[in-house]
Amino acid sequence: MKTKIMKPKIWLILIAVMHTFMGVIGSYMTMGGSIENLAIFLYLGVVSVYLLYAAFMTEGQTQARLAAVLCTPVVVWFIISAIMNLEMYGVPVAEMPSGLLPITLWTLPALTGIMNWNSD
Repeated sequence: MKTKIMKPKIWLILIAVMHTFMGVIGSYMTMGGSIENLAIFLYLGVVSVYLLYAAFMTEGQTQARLAAVLCTPVVVWFIISAIMNLEMYGVPVAEMPSGLLPITLWTLPALTGIMNWNSD
């Protein structure tokens, strides 16, 4: 019997909530609500919708595969950003050690998705 922590659903929900609050609302408050930044806020919001769709509208193998496909590229992006010291709007994307939290949180649904890739 697998525990709930080994299922992608809980991690997809957690990432979606964190992404909405930290990515959309936090960025909005930090960068201001100007029209120049509206596109990035909307894009970050769309990513949260994709994650919530995968969490609530799918299950089993489909959910695991969506978790892996949606989250693994983000993990790779964070790692490359950390290595290359990339910035977005003048702010480091994954400055260490604070970049470890998003890398870890995005890795968990990707890992559980890969682990449950062929589940029923």
